[in-house]
Amino acid sequence: MNIEMIEGLRNRKDLLTSEWIIISLGFKTRRAHVFKVKNNNFLRKKVKEEIKKLSDLGHVTEWLKADFITSEEAVQFSSLLKTMQQTRRNYIDFGIAFDKHYALAFLPEEINANAFVRPVPGDKNKMFVCEKNINTYLKKYKSYKGVYFHKKYLNKSVVKFQTRGYLLEDDKMYELNSGGDMHGVRKIGGHQKKSEYRRLIQTATHYLKDQIDINGKYEYGKFPHFDKRIAFYNVLRHTSSTYSLLEGLEFLNDKKGIEWAKLTIDHLLEHFLFIDPEDPEAAYIFDNTNDINEIKLGQNGVALITLTKYMMMTESDTYIDVARKIAKGTLRMIGDNGDTVHVLNYPDLTVKEENRVIYYDGEAAFGLMRLYQMDQNPKWLENVELLFDHFIANDYWKNSDHWLSYCTYELTKVKPEEKYFVFGLKNVARRLDFIYQRETTFPTFLEMLMAGYKMVDLMKERGMDELIDAHLNQDQFERTIEKRVDYQRTGYFYPEIAMYFKNPGSILGSFFIKHHGYRVRIDDVQHYISGYIQYMNFYKINK
Repeated sequence: MNIEMIEGLRNRKDLLTSEWIIISLGFKTRRAHVFKVKNNNFLRKKVKEEIKKLSDLGHVTEWLKADFITSEEAVQFSSLLKTMQQTRRNYIDFGIAFDKHYALAFLPEEINANAFVRPVPGDKNKMFVCEKNINTYLKKYKSYKGVYFHKKYLNKSVVKFQTRGYLLEDDKMYELNSGGDMHGVRKIGGHQKKSEYRRLIQTATHYLKDQIDINGKYEYGKFPHFDKRIAFYNVLRHTSSTYSLLEGLEFLNDKKGIEWAKLTIDHLLEHFLFIDPEDPEAAYIFDNTNDINEIKLGQNGVALITLTKYMMMTESDTYIDVARKIAKGTLRMIGDNGDTVHVLNYPDLTVKEENRVIYYDGEAAFGLMRLYQMDQNPKWLENVELLFDHFIANDYWKNSDHWLSYCTYELTKVKPEEKYFVFGLKNVARRLDFIYQRETTFPTFLEMLMAGYKMVDLMKERGMDELIDAHLNQDQFERTIEKRVDYQRTGYFYPEIAMYFKNPGSILGSFFIKHHGYRVRIDDVQHYISGYIQYMNFYKINK
């Protein structure tokens, strides 16, 4: 590891605020080893000693991160505690030193990755700073002697500090963003974007594929703070994740991977397909995991989306008969006026909930639209139009639904009617300010924006510029797309983020939802993959 690259930075005037540099050694099988060094000629020697010490214990250093302290501010600890509790979960972007010599100090990455700030039991909307988690970390990963407790510092001043970080990986050095919501994530230049986004798609697609066992079932997800597996399962998310996995494998031209992904489809149809005993031509996807025993409109919809995606990719009709049966079952959950029933009881098909999740309607419409594109049965298209009459009459565009955005684009290719174009424009235009400013990654936003972008391109081809301008600020639209596609990297497990968690190798190259405990779930990874693929395939990245 070329430590000299870090040494070359230590005399820069903009990095000389403090005499201390904080070094993090990263490994694939344990949390990072974090320690301070003096900014002097012995830096290299000290770092090499620490690397050898960990190597002797069997830990191979994969990454080295150096954090230069760029600003320091003395604050009352009681005030800082309040600030931490009022900050969105896992969004701390500053470090804390409890003394001027940094004998006890934490980087923001340590604070977030070890869940120092966590929800109050029984009230996930309130946060508290957890002494137990701090002490667990000190005991296992620091050489700190003693026990930490808040009272020791409540009436004292501590140091709130900011850093600028640099990561060494394979003798390459990456400068990291400093401060704000992108703190600690590597910077990429404009010329690097295309290759970087492609790499994110590749690693996340491989990650998702690797979660499939030989029976076609996914490892559903984990909370990586403490490497805790999610024991829950959800058939809808199983199915929708396969759709995005297929997208990723198609993008990467991974033919072997496509056949591995097919295992998940066969698992779905073997274990969760219900043929109506009174009408063998109608079928449903049910979910009996977690003892819920129900049929969701959205489950049927994403099953159609996934089955048709596989058949279109492989130019086959492997699942066409079962897809038609699922479509017929789906039609039974749609009323004469385009209203829907969201959940049925399994297996008696009685109504369980008329309304549950607004996205179910878009999933059903998109599924039927995709099947129509395959077999041209007018019945499927008629029901998509029926659903859209209901969506338009009830202002469904206010939901900013990515599935509806996908479906609207496909529908306008077949039925280029003004009412559908206007609906699609409203769907993407309504929340552009909110989306641009949003501090969470919310990956479905990029999917929605990109489906809208494709529809706008279609409208331009048809000379509908006036209609576009009447409903959409195009400059703001494209700025928002560019902002979101870069900002979503804050939800990616780069080494500089993953190295601070309990089991870095198990999450490296995946995507997460930070404010949900850095949750890595198959459908979380799914939405990031789909959004990036839509961007790479359709956005004029070099303009």
